[in-house]
Amino acid sequence: MRKVLGTIAATAALVTSGVVLAPAASAAPAAGTAAFGCSGSQINSYPVKTPGGVQYATIHLYYDSATGRNCASTVATATGGYGTAAETMVHIAVCSGTTLSSCMGDTPRDSDLGNYQYYAGPVSVQAAGRCILVSGSRKYNGVIAGVQRGPVHCG
Repeated sequence: MRKVLGTIAATAALVTSGVVLAPAASAAPAAGTAAFGCSGSQINSYPVKTPGGVQYATIHLYYDSATGRNCASTVATATGGYGTAAETMVHIAVCSGTTLSSCMGDTPRDSDLGNYQYYAGPVSVQAAGRCILVSGSRKYNGVIAGVQRGPVHCG
């Protein structure tokens, strides 16, 4: 599925000069539509940046009110080597409270880490009425970009 979506995105980006332009993070599906293997509505996105502020990827976060599941994927950007296999990670965890420490330990969680051309994920947790922690990273050309947000989307 990832390969098909990536191929479609790359093909759509072809221009008459023959150069492939990778979509920016904002080229993701519109808010409210499911994508990257997630169902439900997109509720947030988080830039995944290097220490120097270069955005290598975007975490797209979804919530499906019918199932109570949160779902996330880390999607590479052009500057992060979209279309080039690179170590990419996405992680989501349920928090037992509203502090960062409540998101650690023995709570439900899901992670995906691998060398992906387009995105890592989807990962999901049952989190209706609970806070979540979401994080992601992408290592490209020896530089690591990362972000962690949480607790977020409580309730």
